Amino acid sequence: MNADTARSPVVGAAGVGDNVLLTGSTGFLGAEILKRILRGHPRTHVSLVVRSTFRETANERIERQLVRSFGQEEASRYRDRVEVVEGDISHRGLGIDLERDAKLLPRIDHVIHCAAAVQFGTTLEVARRDNTEGTRNVLTFAERLAHLGRLDYIGTAYVAGKRSGRIMEDELDVGQEFSNSYEQTKMESEKLVRAFAERFPTAIYRPSIIVGNSKTGEAGSFQGFYQVLQFYRQIYGKGIVVMLPADPNTIVDIVPIDYVVDAIFSLMHSTKSIGGCFHVASGPGSTCTLDELMQITAKFTHIKPPPYISREAWFYVARPLLKAFMFWDKRREAVEKAERDYMPHVWSKLIFDKTNTNAVLNGTGIAPPHPTSYFVKLLEYQAKTLKLG
Repeated sequence: MNADTARSPVVGAAGVGDNVLLTGSTGFLGAEILKRILRGHPRTHVSLVVRSTFRETANERIERQLVRSFGQEEASRYRDRVEVVEGDISHRGLGIDLERDAKLLPRIDHVIHCAAAVQFGTTLEVARRDNTEGTRNVLTFAERLAHLGRLDYIGTAYVAGKRSGRIMEDELDVGQEFSNSYEQTKMESEKLVRAFAERFPTAIYRPSIIVGNSKTGEAGSFQGFYQVLQFYRQIYGKGIVVMLPADPNTIVDIVPIDYVVDAIFSLMHSTKSIGGCFHVASGPGSTCTLDELMQITAKFTHIKPPPYISREAWFYVARPLLKAFMFWDKRREAVEKAERDYMPHVWSKLIFDKTNTNAVLNGTGIAPPHPTSYFVKLLEYQAKTLKLG
């Protein structure tokens, strides 16, 4: 899939449809996509596939989200354009009842699939249920639509797994190994989407590590990347660990949520995106090294960063010592979680090529800001929100 030379011959619509089916609207990125549609596309009606939890019904979840996103007064202006569809993408037919299904099929003209299980520690079986099979179920639903103008799929740049070097947007399965079930099942999901794209108008977006707003620092949640600051304070701030198992020259590709949404919607509004795969990442020349981000974090927290040690020193010397001396300490769990979920990224050698993305976005003024221009804002917002002293 290439934005210019190898684009799918399938013809599709540019822009946001009149009747959008959106999955994953309660997630960090999904919530921002919903916000952009409601504010920027007043003619669009949005159907949200949402599952109830043991605490809240699907309607209650969306009501709370709308108020959080817009405030009570503004949210009231959008409610008649939002339809909550009780369902679950991990079930056949998306878990939608037959009556609602019959009403959606002739009406929906645009599908945005954003839902995913993003926890790195999830078992492969569970991750496949939610990601691989969930995507299969969304695609099966989309195949049945009478007027599908386009399907936009949110993947991840980390389908590259444990590869190293420059990763091209048109590459996918090259026999790579994976650090976790999330990477593997998102690769499997993208395979399904690429097959679907041979017959239906489709675009694939691969964000890297999504962080908060570059202007305000605001973030809808503090999962994934954001747990690093808490880990830094909990472990290094208390002098528990005196070394950091990482390569200081590791390239860390983070992208602020405002850039991600701007880029996706700009790509979505171009017919050149049909049949393409796009790295929505900072990319070559716009990234920081791990050490640069660590120095900013150290200055902000007033906690001197520890020295770096090699992977070999970690596994053969430091790790056995930590396991011995932290056996009954609650901080051991934090160390093991960091080792499992985040340490693969601090030895990463990935560079995400943006040839396809740049070919479409050149001239739009949409470009990722350099992390040094906003990273402190992310730390400030998290510290204030979580009351981290």
